[in-house]
Amino acid sequence: CLFAEQYDIDGARLRTAPYSISHTMYDMRRTSQDTPKKRTLVIIALLMILAIHAHLNLSIFTITKKSIKLENLDVYQLPSGLQEPPHMSDLDPNVLIQNGKKHIGDVHGEGLIHIGAWIFVTDADGLFLLIQRGPELVTCPNAWGIVGEHTTPDEEPIETAKRGISEELGDDLLDEIKSIQNLTETPQYLVFDWGHRVDRQLTYIWHVQLGKRHEDLHLVLDDEVANHKWLDMDKLKKQLRKEINGTHEVFCVPTETEYYVNMINTTKLPPER
Repeated sequence: CLFAEQYDIDGARLRTAPYSISHTMYDMRRTSQDTPKKRTLVIIALLMILAIHAHLNLSIFTITKKSIKLENLDVYQLPSGLQEPPHMSDLDPNVLIQNGKKHIGDVHGEGLIHIGAWIFVTDADGLFLLIQRGPELVTCPNAWGIVGEHTTPDEEPIETAKRGISEELGDDLLDEIKSIQNLTETPQYLVFDWGHRVDRQLTYIWHVQLGKRHEDLHLVLDDEVANHKWLDMDKLKKQLRKEINGTHEVFCVPTETEYYVNMINTTKLPPER
């Protein structure tokens, strides 16, 4: 069963609907008025669908699911006398003092320190997965970025990375993980002032390499993900550089994304036997 995705004029995915080859071929056999010419046209149409998916670097096995909303997060404060670290600096999580739990909306609204993860995902060919944020999201609507997740109370950092993969890309991808690497020795203290709120997050930076090529992966996207694509390292860096130079408004936090992308050594895996 294929999943035929529909796009608007700007290339944004509208929906994903099941499209069964076997059902189509069955209809062809049982229709007495079918001719070899009609069958040829149907086969050509199916081949065109596959070619479009290949050209757009999209998996043909892609559906969407409803997002899971987190309610409360652990919040932290810095010890007395310790100045707030600069943006993108190393910060030992052991120095933080837990200060209860807060609703996720209050955490962001009050600029409280919390913990989360950024997750760079690559396939067996070393292509990077980028996801487009939905238009309804408060931060970076419609922008492209990577998988991100908040850490829930009593959750280990690596479990946050795995849950982020599961919730945003589907449970099936957990079985395809070849390796998970922490890109920095200590988590990064990231501070983003969005104008309407300040986001202070102690962030673990992960690289997750999958054992299959993206064409062979079954993605079940969170409904807050508007679209996705796969890019090689060179194309990703060029697009990030254009964004940093101010020629496009496409990426969420491009400077930070470029900085951590440069830490990743993409290795093309041998084909599975």
